[in-house]
Amino acid sequence: MQTPYFIRPGLPERLDTGKHPQVMSDSPLHGRRRTAEVLREIIREVVTVDIADGELASLAEALVPLRDRLAGLPRIERDNSGLHTREHAGERYGRTPLYDRDPLIGLSNPLSPPLREVEKTDRRQWEVVFGDAYGGHPGLAHGGYVSAVLDHVLGVVAAGDGVATMTGTLTTRFLLPTPLNTRLVCHGNVDRIEGRKVFCSAVLETDRDVIADAEGIYIRVDPARYG
Repeated sequence: MQTPYFIRPGLPERLDTGKHPQVMSDSPLHGRRRTAEVLREIIREVVTVDIADGELASLAEALVPLRDRLAGLPRIERDNSGLHTREHAGERYGRTPLYDRDPLIGLSNPLSPPLREVEKTDRRQWEVVFGDAYGGHPGLAHGGYVSAVLDHVLGVVAAGDGVATMTGTLTTRFLLPTPLNTRLVCHGNVDRIEGRKVFCSAVLETDRDVIADAEGIYIRVDPARYG
């Protein structure tokens, strides 16, 4: 296997701390993902429900014991070993992949919409539905979430087959208001590569219109920098 050119001589291809603590198990993830799904639904209900403030206050008090119970449990220890390499830590050590807690694609993160990769298509593309919790102007998604989706897709495209990249610049054009509760599809391409810089572009669209597009420069990074 050819060593990626962005790794400097003398540095390991992946960051390996030599210690692999017992963190989340990769099998199964059903309970964690189901918990995130329910919390995602609760967030949606809190944002859209139309009841007296006193009723919401009583619901908040009912949630406090659950919050306290979770607060007393062990935390996940950060582990960067294998991050952004072909042998991702989540696969090598049987752990929950870091990306399952990602704020955009993480099924174990109640804050994610989530953004999902579409399978069995001619090109890599992702789909997302922004619910009411992601609204800005009435009936429309907040532009920050639109940019975040484009950034994520560009980052994945720039990373290729395991090359670590970070966002250098991101330029987003908002062509139409982004509707809530509507299926959106995003796809991206690598336009050219100059040294460590990967120039990419991406489009976000409904089944009828292009909603936004973006151009970005992504910088290939030595995995050891994640330490």
